[in-house]
Amino acid sequence: MRSHPRNDYVKSDGTEVSPTHVKESCRPYRKSQTPIPVFTTTTPKRWPNPKDKFRTWTKTEEAKIRAVLDQLPTSLTHVGEIRFLRSVGPSDTPAYSNSFNQVIVITDEIKSHDLKRVVAHELAHFYWDSLEDKRREEYYVAAEWKKSADGLTASLVRRDVQIPDSYIGPHEDFTNSVELLVHDKSLFKASPLLLQCLENFIQ
Repeated sequence: MRSHPRNDYVKSDGTEVSPTHVKESCRPYRKSQTPIPVFTTTTPKRWPNPKDKFRTWTKTEEAKIRAVLDQLPTSLTHVGEIRFLRSVGPSDTPAYSNSFNQVIVITDEIKSHDLKRVVAHELAHFYWDSLEDKRREEYYVAAEWKKSADGLTASLVRRDVQIPDSYIGPHEDFTNSVELLVHDKSLFKASPLLLQCLENFIQ
């Protein structure tokens, strides 16, 4: 959870809570809990896109998701309950996720993508959001992210970048790299240090 200001509010039991500034903290990720996929049409509370529409999962779709979870490394999947939503309508992306609620939304665009790679990518977002700064620094070095003098921004200087949106930031580069690792680790022949770093993360 990132630091953020919190307004005063009243709990359901009538208790008044004063405004404060919530300190940053990392949500425990590696719970050593086997994945529990929950296929639902109900969005979590405070869902950022209230106009999103979701349909019921078919048994075939559920079976495919379960099969993928069985194939992926446990360091990605062993997080306990994972809520899966199946959106309807056009989309530019095969999936998106919310790590705070451990929600993954699969869209109709998935038909033209590899489900295993897509789910690995979204679970990698959960993983990245749980990492402490020290662990993230390990990735910055191995993946060749160069920080600015003030330390507030970073730029990717690695030449072997296979998915263009990796330039968005270290978080997206990490999830793209995990996706590629799960797909075919031989893709990292030109980046052996990055491969070694990823294998330390993903087991």
